[in-house]
Amino acid sequence: MRRVLFAAALVLSMTLAGCLGPSTASWGNDSGEIDVQFTQELATVTSELGSETEKIADIQPVGCLSDGSNKTLSTAEDAQDSQSIGTVSFTGYLAASHFYSSHSESNGARGLDFGVTTSVAIERMSFDMAENVVDGEGSRIDVKNWDQPLMPETGAGSVDLDEIDQDSESSWYILGLIPTSENIQYGLTSLDEWHQAVTIDGYLVEKISSGNTQGYYNDYQTVDEDCSLAIGSNNNERIYVLVTRIVLDGATISSNGDSDEEWVHGDVAFVGRTGYILFFLAFGVGGGLGAFILSKMFVLQGAKSTMRTLLGKSGMDSIKKVKEDVKAAKSAGLISPTERKKEARKQASKNKPQESKDKSSEPALAALDLDSVLSSGPSMGSTNEFGGRESSVVETIESQEMEQEIIDQSSVISGPTMHSSIPPRQARSSVTSNNPPTQQREHFTSSAPSSKKPSAPTKKKSVRKRKAAPPQEKQVWEETQPEPQPEPQKETRKSFDEPEEDFSDFSF
Repeated sequence: MRRVLFAAALVLSMTLAGCLGPSTASWGNDSGEIDVQFTQELATVTSELGSETEKIADIQPVGCLSDGSNKTLSTAEDAQDSQSIGTVSFTGYLAASHFYSSHSESNGARGLDFGVTTSVAIERMSFDMAENVVDGEGSRIDVKNWDQPLMPETGAGSVDLDEIDQDSESSWYILGLIPTSENIQYGLTSLDEWHQAVTIDGYLVEKISSGNTQGYYNDYQTVDEDCSLAIGSNNNERIYVLVTRIVLDGATISSNGDSDEEWVHGDVAFVGRTGYILFFLAFGVGGGLGAFILSKMFVLQGAKSTMRTLLGKSGMDSIKKVKEDVKAAKSAGLISPTERKKEARKQASKNKPQESKDKSSEPALAALDLDSVLSSGPSMGSTNEFGGRESSVVETIESQEMEQEIIDQSSVISGPTMHSSIPPRQARSSVTSNNPPTQQREHFTSSAPSSKKPSAPTKKKSVRKRKAAPPQEKQVWEETQPEPQPEPQKETRKSFDEPEEDFSDFSF
């Protein structure tokens, strides 16, 4: 399961290719945003990238003025009416870039630094030469800190910008880029990809109110015949640029976004965004689904092979026969016992009566009325009432049956006389008495014992114990009992045949 989730996450991550970009400032007048009002005569930068709003209004764009075969740097104010200034270009190999979403004075940001949203380090060369640089063989820069747009701190790498001087073999542009439109601001994210050929067109910045400092235009700066900024003897130019266009390999970022090869954030080289989405749907999703189906087929085939080895040919034939029987039964409309039980449970749950809300809300013994229960009618047959209409004592069929059993039992008891099988105890003493001895009574007898051998007592009918009958039933039972007859007195013998024993000697 974990492998499947990992594979799904990996495939879905492909949809994000080209859609993620660096964190940078937005366009506007709110916190973390920047707004630039630009014309060839004057520019105003309003930055919300610091702790307070920074508004720089005393700046003029400086462009390339064409005077025949000569190219010079000039402002629109210094140019004649028939002349117009063009943009200055910076072409070369993009070696490093840095994006700003905020600036801080504690890190050394001053003045126009608050208007910079991107800084780049470009090794100056022609566009064709930059395109032909083999990946891995171009200049590599190790950026340590780039808090100040024009003063990056670099370390070990093929080039250390801090060490660039007149003895260096390469020349560099270190530019603080200020967007002139919203489309340019969002197009600057294309510079996040290092080691590519790039051309940046724009204007230098001249400060009106006071003398120019580092980053602003200076009188000694010149341009070449193609209006690209010439690099002085120190082999590096650190300057602010009001950007109006960016040219990449096969793409362009323009001020108004109307270029035929306009670059869009998330664009993919060669195939474009639409082509990439179609490619992903066709080969990404389709290929993943095909690989899943193929792997499932392999697993099932391996399972079948293992089953064939364990069960043998006869076992496999039996399984096939069972499958055929199951299919035939289903086609005939038969259902399995499991399905039958499920349907029965569903039917029982549907037919189960719902208890009324009134009964469920009342307690079990609420409003229990014995009179109403008894008067509501017995569960078996009719009843006989005693004591009139207002009496609550009734005689049920069960009590009638109990009364009949008591009558039957009394008739059995009052039937044939039971004789005791215990013979009378004979005394072995020679002592005689003038008074006749008390006759020994026999239990459950009403006639004198016969001289014959007494017959075996009649076996009593076993009667189960029941609850005591009501008073009236007990009175009826006593009336049906026969009156006990007086027992005849037995004739006692005056003498005994046994020898008299001598009780005078008590010595042991």
